[in-house]
Amino acid sequence: MSTAVVKKPLPPFPEEEHWLFGSGYLIKKNPLVQMDFFIKKYGDIFSLSVPLHKVAVVSSPDLARYILLDNNKNYTKSLAYDLLKSLLGNGLLTSEGDFWKKQRRLIQPAFHRKKLEELTAMMIEAAEKAATKFSKYAATGEYFDVLPEMTALTLDVISKAIFSSGVDDKADIVGKQIAILNEITMEKLRRPIRIPSIFPTPFNLKERRALQILDNVVYEIIDKRRKEGISKDDLLSMLMDARDEETGESMDNKQLRDELMTIFIAGNETSSNALTWTLYLLSQHPEIEEKMIREIDEKLNAGVALGFNTVSSFAYVHQVIEESMRLFPAVWSVGRRTIEEDEIGGFRIEKQTNVLIPLIYLHRSEKYWDEPLKFKPERFAPETRGSIDKYVYFPFGGGPRICIGNNFAMLEMQLILITLYRRFRFKLKPGFEVDGEPMVTLRPRHGMMMLAVNK
Repeated sequence: MSTAVVKKPLPPFPEEEHWLFGSGYLIKKNPLVQMDFFIKKYGDIFSLSVPLHKVAVVSSPDLARYILLDNNKNYTKSLAYDLLKSLLGNGLLTSEGDFWKKQRRLIQPAFHRKKLEELTAMMIEAAEKAATKFSKYAATGEYFDVLPEMTALTLDVISKAIFSSGVDDKADIVGKQIAILNEITMEKLRRPIRIPSIFPTPFNLKERRALQILDNVVYEIIDKRRKEGISKDDLLSMLMDARDEETGESMDNKQLRDELMTIFIAGNETSSNALTWTLYLLSQHPEIEEKMIREIDEKLNAGVALGFNTVSSFAYVHQVIEESMRLFPAVWSVGRRTIEEDEIGGFRIEKQTNVLIPLIYLHRSEKYWDEPLKFKPERFAPETRGSIDKYVYFPFGGGPRICIGNNFAMLEMQLILITLYRRFRFKLKPGFEVDGEPMVTLRPRHGMMMLAVNK
């Protein structure tokens, strides 16, 4: 007599749901608040009812570690990354399997220690250029939106790292297209029913126009480099010179475009948001701002020359950035999709289920942090930093697909903060409404109107 195999249950589905679009629809209105509500009511793992898709949400460090590291081979990128493919193509962020491994090996040298050391002077120069611009705002007492300024600055840095030259004449329009495509991608993700991009709807045409503008910028640079026939010490030349180990073939223009667009956008959008949130937090905590400025001034006044080998001595600056990314992680959630059926936390996760890990919840949970909503850079002091679980705090993701540019981003942000706060303090405009907008990245919904005050 055979015994029937009893399958594990699926994670619980919330009772709260839209009559047609399910519980996933409720997250559209206010993702951070609604997600927090569901987690507190239904626990560390639950399902979302979403038309045409299977979705589960996981919110414990052990389960996050299992998905991103221990059993990562059973997971590919999720639905959100499928949607990003229309923007990034088959680049490092969206590719999978052996192709991804090959591309990661090719690109990794661009972020090695030696290369970062070579890029340090350029980063400082870009920061000084921004500071000179800010001095004009300070002289007039004019409030200005910090977000587009940080976008222009980080765009200058990443474009010079990739192309050996900036995109000064196109920086404003490029920044706008990136913001438009961010909004479009998130709107696609929130829509239960999506009209294929081949149909010329106003929404799809808006996406096409933004993509065409960015493509024109990138392809123009690629074409110019090919015509010059000169290999330069930048990421573009490194990728153009790279050859497949088996076939000896080089990347065609389309693959070059996909890899460059991925780094171009990811390296700009995340850092600019992180810096903007950091300036905001410092403006609201003058005692922390003062402590950081004191560290900067004492070291520079003592003759420490800011550079790659000295930036690590500005320990409190580093702590400020890490704590800022805890409260406002640029990438607020990470998604994966099961290849085969799995079991997580005692529940059955069906094949082709999109599993969402809202790392902002882990970053702010009272389960893992003392006074979680308080801005306390001391959490990341050298003597305690090592005790923080890598899957309680992971602003750059985790597992084999951790962000390849994490060290680049940290170096860039430290150099920019030190350079700016050597000359200024920043004050938030009185009465200005600050609100996070959880799109692909966590952006300030209304920008960030601030005043640069000469020290």
